[in-house]
Amino acid sequence: MKKVISSLLIMLMFTLVVNTPISANTFSDVNERYKKEVTYIVDKNYANGITATKFGTSDSIKRIDAAVMIAKTMGFDKNSNAPASGLSDVPESRAWAVNALVDAGVVNGKLGGKYGSHDFMTRSEMSKVIASAYELEANHLNIPFTDVNKTFRPFVAALVEHNITSGKTPTNFGGSDNITRGEFAIFIYKADHLSVTTPNPPEVESVE
Repeated sequence: MKKVISSLLIMLMFTLVVNTPISANTFSDVNERYKKEVTYIVDKNYANGITATKFGTSDSIKRIDAAVMIAKTMGFDKNSNAPASGLSDVPESRAWAVNALVDAGVVNGKLGGKYGSHDFMTRSEMSKVIASAYELEANHLNIPFTDVNKTFRPFVAALVEHNITSGKTPTNFGGSDNITRGEFAIFIYKADHLSVTTPNPPEVESVE
């Protein structure tokens, strides 16, 4: 009888743990700046933590992880049947995400027929991914950032105009800087909650 009761208690405890909702409060590295946004994307199943207690807020995000998050925001999943991208360095378990995004024109491969799965995503690359996934366009390209080239200018301008992101200084977007998982969560949250906005001058982001 004691063994039966013990087994039932263990099963009950396991059920409670499994069914406990994951939120930003679960992660020890999520402060107030990111709490709302991280909770949102975890609740939406766009992303999980890198461990049970850490979201990886300050960690640079890899291109493959970003692809999975964005693919999920667009409604794709493992059952999506987009044609194979042909990119050689994409893990099989996550090929569905890259295939879907390449087919939708959201991401591109790199030189040598690779996606760059384990490379870190830059802020400029992020601007293209977010703007393309959410079909954002700018009314003008008059942004003050001197470190944004003509390839990424339309995408950065779109994100600035829609108040999704801004520069690190009045003239520096930080285009070649790696974007962190916490920042990526903020951008997805803002893009998912877009409303009709009027163009605003870019505000300077705080640098931690």
